Amino acid sequence: MSKRNSLGGHPFSVEARVAIQLGRESISSSLVAISELVKNAYDADADEVVIKFSGLDTDSPVLTITDDGDGMDKENLLTRWMRIGTTHKYEVGKSARERVYTGAKGLGRLGIDRLCTHLNLFTKTQESRKIFEVDVDWNKYNLVKSVELDSIKHEVFEIDSVVLEENSFPLEGKTKGSQYILSGLKDKWDGDFLYELRKELSLLVSPFSKTLGFRVKFDTDGFQSDLDGYVASDHFLEAAEWRLEAEITEDFNVSVAIYDSNGELSLSPKPASWGDWMANSEKIPQCGSLNFSVYFMRNLSSREVDTNKFKPKEIRAFLKSNQGVRIYRDNFRVKPYGDPSGDGDWLGLAMRRVINPESITMDNWKIGYNQIVGAVFIGREANYNLVDQTNREGLTETPAYFQLRKFALKCIELFEKHIQSHALAEKQLRPPKVVLSDVLVESENAYKDVIERIGKLKDSSVDLEMKKQLEVIESTLTEESQRTAFVKGRMDQLEAEKDTLANLASLGILSVSFGHETLAAISNAITNGALLRSKVVEGFFMLPQDRVDFANRRFDSIEKSLNYIKVFGNFSLGNVKRDKRNRRVIDLSVVVANVLSSFDEMLEKRKIKIVFNDETSSGLKIKAYEIDWESIFANLITNSCWALSDTPAEHRKISISLSLDNDQGVIEFEDSGCGIEAGVENHVFKATFSTKRNRKGDTIGTGMGLSIVRTFVEEHSKGSIVLAPKGELGGARFWIKVPAINTGI
Repeated sequence: MSKRNSLGGHPFSVEARVAIQLGRESISSSLVAISELVKNAYDADADEVVIKFSGLDTDSPVLTITDDGDGMDKENLLTRWMRIGTTHKYEVGKSARERVYTGAKGLGRLGIDRLCTHLNLFTKTQESRKIFEVDVDWNKYNLVKSVELDSIKHEVFEIDSVVLEENSFPLEGKTKGSQYILSGLKDKWDGDFLYELRKELSLLVSPFSKTLGFRVKFDTDGFQSDLDGYVASDHFLEAAEWRLEAEITEDFNVSVAIYDSNGELSLSPKPASWGDWMANSEKIPQCGSLNFSVYFMRNLSSREVDTNKFKPKEIRAFLKSNQGVRIYRDNFRVKPYGDPSGDGDWLGLAMRRVINPESITMDNWKIGYNQIVGAVFIGREANYNLVDQTNREGLTETPAYFQLRKFALKCIELFEKHIQSHALAEKQLRPPKVVLSDVLVESENAYKDVIERIGKLKDSSVDLEMKKQLEVIESTLTEESQRTAFVKGRMDQLEAEKDTLANLASLGILSVSFGHETLAAISNAITNGALLRSKVVEGFFMLPQDRVDFANRRFDSIEKSLNYIKVFGNFSLGNVKRDKRNRRVIDLSVVVANVLSSFDEMLEKRKIKIVFNDETSSGLKIKAYEIDWESIFANLITNSCWALSDTPAEHRKISISLSLDNDQGVIEFEDSGCGIEAGVENHVFKATFSTKRNRKGDTIGTGMGLSIVRTFVEEHSKGSIVLAPKGELGGARFWIKVPAINTGI
C-alpha cells in the first residue's frame, strides 16, 4: 500500500435543509406534530396542557399550546431546546416527578415546522423572574443555496415577568411553564380536522390510566364549541361485557384473569413461567415485563347498562374512536397500532374475523376488531428491546416485537374461548327458538283439516241457513289457507336466496384469504425473478445472446402473470377495508377509476378498450357504501368481459359515462358484446336467473350478480336501474340514476 499523508480530522458538515427533512418531511402529519408537543409537556412534568385555536374564522388563525411544566431557564433553552438531537432525556431517563421520558431523540420540536411558518416560544421556570422568548422563522430554512445549519440565527429575548399580572403566566394561577404561539398555520383547521385532532388526543393518553396526573384541554375559542373541554373517555370502559387482564411479571411469570360485566372474577389467574406458558420459547421473554388489558364490548344496546351514565350514542362513539388493540409506552400511545380505522391492526384481528365469520356460540368464533378496546402497556426501561422507529411511526420489528405479538394473540384466543363457553351455556338455558317455516306448515295443515271438517258438516246439514254460513266460513278459510301457502312459498324462496348469498359470501371470504396468503409469495416470486433476470443479463450463467433474449421474453411473461395475480389479490383485500363498509360520501369518478385500475391487466389481456367519460365538473358525489359501488362496477365489467368473448378483438369496447341531471347522478354503462337475450329483460335482475351458458347450453352463472347490483342501487343508494338489451355499441346498456350531493348546482 502506498504511503498515506494525514490531512487532519474533519467533522461532517450539516446543511440547513436537514432541519426541514427532520421536521416537515419526516413527521407524517400535523396531528403527529402536535402530539409531540403534548409529549414534551408531559416530559416537563406538566399537570395540564392547553391546546387553543384562535381566529379560525379569519385569514390569520393562531394555534397556542401552553403547559404548566417546569419551563426552561436561559441555559436549558440555549443548550437543550435549541440543540437538535440532544441526548439529555436519553441519559437521564426520568423527570423530577419520576415520569419516564416519552421522547429521547431530541427531534420533536422540529415538527413545529410541519404546522406553521412562524413560532414564538415563551418559557419560565418557578425560580426565575425572567421570561425567555425565542422567535423562529421557519422560512429561513427554505433556501436553495447551500448554507450551514448553524449559520441560521434566531432571536432570543429576555422579558421581565414583573410586567405581567401575578400568577398569570403561562396559565391562570401558575408561575412556570412554556407557551408555543404558532402563526402562519399551514393547514386549514376546519371542523372535520379539529375533530380528528381531538380524537387523536383522546387516543394519545391512555383511557386505561386513571392516575396519570396529566390532562389535555382542547379550546377552539367557540369555533367548534362541542369539541371544547378536557379530553377524557376512561369511564366508558365500565360498560364492557367482559374484561381480560394479562401480565408478564418482572420475574417473567405469566398470569391471565378474566372478569365479567359486574367486575366479578370469572377466570382466576394461574401464574406460570414464560417457558411453560409459551411453547417452543426461551425461558426469558425478550419483550420484557408488561401488562395487557382487553375490554369486550359486543351488543351494548341489548344489555342492561346504566343509561344515566352511559348514553348508547356516546358508547358507540367511544368504541368507534378506541376500537382495536393499541400499544402505550409509559402511558403514551405508540402509533399506528390499534388505529380505529383498522390500518393499525397489528394482530390481524379483522382478517381472522373475515376468515372465520361464525357466530359467538360456534367453535371457530373470533373476536372482531370493532368489538374490543385493548392496550398493551410497556415502558422504556422494562422493555428496552422494543425500540421505536426513528419516524415515531411504530416499533422496529425485532424478535422482541414478534414475541409480544405472540403473547397478545394467545391471550385473545384464551379470551375468545372463555367468552364463547359462557355464550354457549347461556344459549342452552334459553327456550328453543320458534322456526317460522314450521309454524306456517302447522297453520297450513290446520286450515286444511278445519276446511275438510266444515265440508263434511256442510254436506250432512239439512239446515239451509247453516249451509250458507258454513260456505262463507269455508270460503274465508280457503283464502287464508292460500295466503299462508303463498307466505310459505315466499319464505322458501328467500331461504334459498339466503343460502346462495351465504355460499357466495363464503367464496368471497376464501378469495380474501387466498389474496392474503398469496400476496407475500407473489412478491417473493417477483423479487427472485428480477434477481434471476439480472444474473442472466450480467452473464452469470454465460449464456449466448439468443438464449438471453429468449430468457428475457420468458421473464417478461412470468412477471406480467405474477403482477396480474397480485392486482386481484390486492383488489380482494382492499374490498374488506373498514372504511369501505361505512356509509359515507364517495366520489363515483374515483371509484370507477380505482376499479378500472384493478382490472387494467385483465382488460388489456383480453384486448378490451375502455372509454371512461366523466361529464361532471368536480366528480359525481353520492352517499353510499364504497364497497357496494366497487361491486356494482366490478360485476358489470365482469359480465361485459363474458359478453365480449366472441366479439372480434378490434371491436371489443366498454363505455362508462358519468353525468348530472339536476340533483340526480346518471351512470351509463354499455359494451359492444352479444347483448341480453330477447325476452329475458324482465328477469335478469331476479335472483338465481342467469343468461350465461356453456357450449352445451347449460346455465353456468350464479344468477346473483345483477340481483345484487339492483339491491345495491335501489335499496342501499335509493336509486334506479334500467336495462336496454341493445345499446348504441350493440351490446347491453345499463342506465342508472342515483341521488347526488354536493354537486355545486
